[in-house]
Amino acid sequence: MHDPRAPHTTVPFDLYRDVHKAIRVAMFDVVAEAGRLDPSDRTARSAHAAKVADLARFLVIHAEHEDTVLDGPVREVLPEIADDIAAAHAALETRMHRLAELADLAFDCSRDDDRAAVHDLYLELASFVASYLEHQDVEERVVMPALWASFGLERLLELNGRILDRISPDDMGWSLAMMLPAMNVDDRTELLGGMRADAPAEAFAGAWALAGQVLEPDDTAQLTTRLGLEPVSTG
Repeated sequence: MHDPRAPHTTVPFDLYRDVHKAIRVAMFDVVAEAGRLDPSDRTARSAHAAKVADLARFLVIHAEHEDTVLDGPVREVLPEIADDIAAAHAALETRMHRLAELADLAFDCSRDDDRAAVHDLYLELASFVASYLEHQDVEERVVMPALWASFGLERLLELNGRILDRISPDDMGWSLAMMLPAMNVDDRTELLGGMRADAPAEAFAGAWALAGQVLEPDDTAQLTTRLGLEPVSTG
């Protein structure tokens, strides 16, 4: 069967790019940490269980936005795979909740098989990430090019606005804290430049302050130059 994915499918505006970068970094970090966890360190194991729960929550919120805002447009332009994408969302969400439950079980202080429990969680996380990466690839190299070709910039900006409108201020700050470190300087400049142009001044000020907290100093300085802002005082 012909694979509709192509190696070069970058579009001028990508609904998935920034959040998918954050998701990948978060998933890779959780898997890597699970692999090197000391099974006898219950404090570290408890902290990792919380990180798995946070990842699951982030992925569920992301999937809900896609299901609510993008399901209709995807069915409009790719009816032949829309059901498969919806089914993938449902299956992945079930696994997300199971991962959080497994993390709590693995780090239950009453268990006496710590090493096996931690390794079981590590293997399940790795398997889940493999499945999720495949799903992301379809969205990025099949769905997004089709949406761009059918709708163009104006409609995609409208869809993006609908997604943003569904995000609470707290969740927006939490998402940006994950996204900004995962993005390159062009991505950050585009995102924050758009916020400065279109969002209320206080919203941009909050995002800019957050950027200074989550980015390395050199990255913040580079972004400051790109955006044409005054350097942040360190005194």
